[in-house]
Amino acid sequence: MNKPGFTGIVLLISSFTLVSCGGGSSGSGGGFGSGGGGGSSTGTPVYVSNSSGSSVSFYLLNGTSGALQPSTGSPAVTGGSSPDSLALDPAKKFLLVSNISSANISVFSVNSTTAALTPVSGSPFAAGGSAAKLFVHPQGKFVYGLSSTPAEILAYSFDSTTGALAPLTGFPLSLSTSGQSGLAISPNGQFLYTSNPNTNLITGFSIGTTGALTQLAPTTSPSKGSPVFLTFDSSGSFLFAVNAGGTLGGLSVSKFSISASGALTEVTGSPTAVGTAPVAAVFLQGFLYVLNQTSGTISAFAFTTSTGQLTELKGSPFTVGTRPVSLTTAALGKFLIATTTGSSGSGTIAVFSIAADGTLTPVTGSPFTPDTAAPNQVLAF
Repeated sequence: MNKPGFTGIVLLISSFTLVSCGGGSSGSGGGFGSGGGGGSSTGTPVYVSNSSGSSVSFYLLNGTSGALQPSTGSPAVTGGSSPDSLALDPAKKFLLVSNISSANISVFSVNSTTAALTPVSGSPFAAGGSAAKLFVHPQGKFVYGLSSTPAEILAYSFDSTTGALAPLTGFPLSLSTSGQSGLAISPNGQFLYTSNPNTNLITGFSIGTTGALTQLAPTTSPSKGSPVFLTFDSSGSFLFAVNAGGTLGGLSVSKFSISASGALTEVTGSPTAVGTAPVAAVFLQGFLYVLNQTSGTISAFAFTTSTGQLTELKGSPFTVGTRPVSLTTAALGKFLIATTTGSSGSGTIAVFSIAADGTLTPVTGSPFTPDTAAPNQVLAF
């Protein structure tokens, strides 16, 4: 579960006036399939981890209306406790789920038509630690996890045919201080970065052909802020660090350019202010969206690659709901999805359509009521 001081690979931060997002419904929760699609059995798969239910829910997102529809057989039991971080392999054949309390990883084969999940042979696999963040390497050969306490990087080989995991030699890799929170892998698969809001540091590693990590020097500290979450732009030329306070304060996003060797250089004018208690972010087609947990909003920015600058979009921040925890894009960038846990465990799943200028509008029927209370992390095709 994402928390401002830490989180799971995520998963994971008030300076703007809150603005209600125009269009669509902002009520207390819509019925499944409203706003088009009805009981349709086709759509884009959407997955949500349920920490309290030891399960993963799966839904279908209508590609035209954005309506979230139930899928037969949901939720799927993970076989572990406190499922949190989610990851898909590059081919989208398998879904990986980190079970925090039981220190193992569940792997499911994915039915791309119905979104149904089937555990692979041997699942759940012993993790050797509690992976609060989980990522599959872009080449699909390795899986990396981040543990906060003890502070270490976990790594596994990944069989792209069977979905099986096996520990990689040389791991877990110990990190200096507990409280590790952010984890990101560059789109080209060459570099891995972790962040620690307690020490205000970002640590980089090069990734070898065997999956081994070699630490880059030196570590990087944002000029103002304590990085709790990391994500890249689409090209992998820039790294964004979401700052959730910590010893330096700074509810903001720091921006770094990345050299060919993986060295980070903070961009002039960094950081950029966001809402209260940001916990996650996602980059899509030239836009950065930051999820603000205490504000209950999404801050949206246009990104200029030539200067590395962020410009807040008209209407931002957009209202999402009470205590949002996770954010993802879906349907080739047509929609943005956010999960909220609510004030009394009655969470929701909010779906927004994304306009050409990056602005957000709630789809009809949003927010949707999940099939399991208090939804946690979300991931979609």
